[in-house]
Amino acid sequence: MKLGFKKITAAIAAAAVAVSMCGCMDNGKIMTVDGMEINNGVYLYYQQTAYSNAQSKIKTAQQEELDKLADEILNNTSSESSSESSSSSSSSSGSSSSSGSSSSFDYFSTSVDGKSTSQWVKDETLRLVKQFVGVQRLCEQKGISLDQTEKDEISAQVKSLWEDSNMYIQYFYGFDTAGKYYESNGISRESFTLIKTAGVLKDKLFTKLYDKDGETPVSDDELNKYAKENYACGVIFGFAYEDYKGNALTSDSDKKAVDDLAEQYAKRISNGESLIDVKYDYDLKKEQDNSRVQIEEYYDEKPVEGKTKEEYVAEELAKLTVDRAESEEDVVNYYQKGDSSLDEKVSEFLFNAKDDGKAATLKTDEYVYVIARFDITTRTEWLESSRTSLLMNIRNDDYEDYLDNFSANLTVNANSYLVDTKYKPERLESTSAAN
Repeated sequence: MKLGFKKITAAIAAAAVAVSMCGCMDNGKIMTVDGMEINNGVYLYYQQTAYSNAQSKIKTAQQEELDKLADEILNNTSSESSSESSSSSSSSSGSSSSSGSSSSFDYFSTSVDGKSTSQWVKDETLRLVKQFVGVQRLCEQKGISLDQTEKDEISAQVKSLWEDSNMYIQYFYGFDTAGKYYESNGISRESFTLIKTAGVLKDKLFTKLYDKDGETPVSDDELNKYAKENYACGVIFGFAYEDYKGNALTSDSDKKAVDDLAEQYAKRISNGESLIDVKYDYDLKKEQDNSRVQIEEYYDEKPVEGKTKEEYVAEELAKLTVDRAESEEDVVNYYQKGDSSLDEKVSEFLFNAKDDGKAATLKTDEYVYVIARFDITTRTEWLESSRTSLLMNIRNDDYEDYLDNFSANLTVNANSYLVDTKYKPERLESTSAAN
């Protein structure tokens, strides 16, 4: 079980939106929700999360507006309207530049989803806090609790945050540990532990609802359909149009030799040859190409009597080996649609390919790729190991609605001075340059 739904966006990510709250101590209660007392630190953590979400929404809206203006300029057929659009673009770009620097852009001067930013952050914070309580109440109702292993893992994670040096925090915020940074922002170790605990319970509740034996389980057919539409299992071998020294090939005959080699690999895969063997040969060729220059240079310095350079190089290359994959699962890779690690053309080619294991080649200016896609629904090992994340992708929106609908009815008794004055959202703007 992975701790923290959506990883609670990794402690440090939440810290990146935190702001200085000198003098704020996490030693009080800001409100009760359904009778559960809420530490100041728990509220402040979710307030920071809400503020970060507001910033993202505002930036997205601004970027969409800029994209719209850019399209108007590009599609403009009138020089007059082009001039007007350019002027608007220049003005908006200045605004975007300001928003790009959090220190100069006032997020609280604008709005989010039709509300003032301040009100949106306040409402979103309360929603998250109520959900924090709602998760725990639902777990109580359904008999869900943490076992000792899960409790120990939470303790170990929090201990690491509070006691282990963190170079990121040191560089950007001047604190030795993430824990000290949190404390400087009014979030104690106790409050953070409560948040992490609620995150694990949220995961377990999700499983209770949607997994195989859940109350409203996701069927295997639905899971497979989602995986098939959004992921690809494949192999991708790239052959560069360059020689073993890294020089770009210029002659058509040399480039054709690379194309022919790629076609040989494609045929081997399409004919059903072991992917383990194909991958071994591919890796071995790369190792030989990478080693050839060194071997040649060695011979040039110390010629071997009775052997030509070509003979010596061929013998040394023949001695090279590489690790062999133990199973086909070690050869294939899994890609999510829109995966930024793939070249856009390669990704498009892969996801448009039939998942029948037949390989084809794709040529670009610098490479020819051998690409084969396999039926991901037959990859039982991957499906099982990825089950939780796939379920979350499929049911996350439904789950959030479920939690919000339950939590909406929870009674809140808040300290109005703390919520509206001492910890009002606007105070976050003063040091948002740290974002």
